[in-house]
Amino acid sequence: MRRSKDKFYKKQIFDCLMDGKIVSAGKIAREVGLSEKSVRNKLDGMNEFLLQNNLGEIRRKPRVGIWLEATNEQKGQIQAILGRREKYQVGNYDPEERMTETLKLFFNLRPWQTLTTQKLSEKLYLSVPTMLKVLKECEEWLNQYHIILVNERGKGYRLKSQENEYRVALKNLIMDKSDVEDIRANISYFFPNIDVRAVEKCIIQTENEWKYRFTDDSYYEILIYCCLAYKRKELEIPLVSDYYQEELKILKKYTEYAFTVAIFEKLEEVFHVHFLSEDILFLSIQILCSKFIGISEVEVTLEQVKKYDNKLVEFVDRMLKMIGDVLEVDLTADQKVKESLIVHLRPTIFRLRYGTPQDNALIDFIKEEYKNVFRASWVISILFEESYNLQITEDEIGYIVLYIQAAMERKKHQYNALVITDSNMGHAQLIKERIRKFVPEIGKLVFVSTHDYKTEDYWDYDLIISSKIMKTKDKRVAVIPNILSENGIIRLRNHLDDMNSQLIENENPFSPECCLLFSPELIFTGLNVQTKEECLKIMCEAMQKKGVVKNDFYDTVMERESKTTTTIGNGISLPHGSPTAVNESKVAIAFLEKPVIWDGEQIQIVFLLGFKMNTRDEIHRIQLFYKEYVSLIDTEEKIKMLRNMKSTIEVYKYLIQ
Repeated sequence: MRRSKDKFYKKQIFDCLMDGKIVSAGKIAREVGLSEKSVRNKLDGMNEFLLQNNLGEIRRKPRVGIWLEATNEQKGQIQAILGRREKYQVGNYDPEERMTETLKLFFNLRPWQTLTTQKLSEKLYLSVPTMLKVLKECEEWLNQYHIILVNERGKGYRLKSQENEYRVALKNLIMDKSDVEDIRANISYFFPNIDVRAVEKCIIQTENEWKYRFTDDSYYEILIYCCLAYKRKELEIPLVSDYYQEELKILKKYTEYAFTVAIFEKLEEVFHVHFLSEDILFLSIQILCSKFIGISEVEVTLEQVKKYDNKLVEFVDRMLKMIGDVLEVDLTADQKVKESLIVHLRPTIFRLRYGTPQDNALIDFIKEEYKNVFRASWVISILFEESYNLQITEDEIGYIVLYIQAAMERKKHQYNALVITDSNMGHAQLIKERIRKFVPEIGKLVFVSTHDYKTEDYWDYDLIISSKIMKTKDKRVAVIPNILSENGIIRLRNHLDDMNSQLIENENPFSPECCLLFSPELIFTGLNVQTKEECLKIMCEAMQKKGVVKNDFYDTVMERESKTTTTIGNGISLPHGSPTAVNESKVAIAFLEKPVIWDGEQIQIVFLLGFKMNTRDEIHRIQLFYKEYVSLIDTEEKIKMLRNMKSTIEVYKYLIQ
């Protein structure tokens, strides 16, 4: 209503100026029924619109008056805009919206159809120069999908692309606005002759039969791709070349493919048409790449990979061997990094193959902080080309670097050791040099006499070496009668190996399956807030921006805060929102600069949970998270370690290592 009223007044003001005569602001105000201040404000917006669209100019001169300088053609265009009911209203200039409307016109053309600049200008009520500027903006948008805006002499513009790229781009254009009403309006615009309700019914029936529950975004993406498969099939444009048939043999074994087949079988039954295997392959790959359903339990995923794609297992082994050789460290025996990379690379290969690589917000930090590992990891680009004929992106390499860096730090953990001895200074120095030579992973080495040793004074040491059996029971103690002998060094190394195994178990709080719950964009360190409301608002907005929760997620979080406390002791709070407001299960984490009062307690660490539990896999992953989360915060030492982490990358790397 307000927009219609605003447009009415602007039309009235233009009527006062259309004859080109000089009038005063007071006269315009009296004729349209506004104050002079309101008239001047509206004139500012109207003039900006005219200048941006080359439609003339509203001139103002003190003590003289106001007048419109425009040609008859420009005045005609102004009147046309004022008379239509479109988005581009005077004073409502939106460059992004203008580009979107232009793209919609192109994507609604048949492959052989074209649009001239003049025709586009008329459809969008824009001047030709402005239209040319918009076309440049469209070219930049299309370029990210490798789509070319071709200008055929004497005919006009049209899109030129591979069918795969066309479908992905159109899906993203339709999904550009997260609002469901906008998405549905776009679906109706592009598929006016398709019974969309019938397509939805097929998807929902399959969803129920397979006991899957998609996020809203995932549901609409599948709907769009199904409609595209139906609309574009009559064009008989190749979707997937013969080159990918080998991958089809592998993909057929995955759950995503079988699920997609079930959807298309229902579509064929309802619409009495036959879809090609390429349509099924394309949608199943999109489901796999976008993680619509999420991966199965890690054991199931690894079993699938080993059974149906031994090539990936061999690829990871070769990759770890090559990187390890460059860095001069053995990574091949680290089962943790091997499993993590297999789970990570499974969808990555399909993303790279079909042009949907993911961005890495931490890439600049990774390149700067982990230079050696990043440079060493570039050798895998050769492996990707050789094994999969793919060019891996810098962003994707960044993710691999994080796994390798975590493995390196596990491998090269430095221990603080204490030696209890009554030997003289010379003997102690000899022990020190021998340990440093043969056990380099011991960094800090301190000597103390038997008389002066008290356990409570040395609780922060990893290892205690004693030549005699001690009365106190302490797992850190290694009893080695003669550390200077060869057998003494062997016993010390065996003790360290046992400690390292335990350390790896303790320092990997979350399994690869739970690692999917964390994102660098949702981790805050040194967050400076005054209240819990301010803290939760920032965290919820970050989750909403990433698209993992809906607009009302913050409201559901605060509603639960009003009903029960979410503090769990030790300065930690564990708030959560309603599953109905969650698109994709994620955990946001905040380490506060200073504690805030939270339900009567001082809180400095916040874990905000956004969980949905509609599928068996989701339920299992969330249950596993709670189990592993307890281990993350079960001691004061671990909590102190978390508080001392200074950067997002440090926290994220620790959680996924």
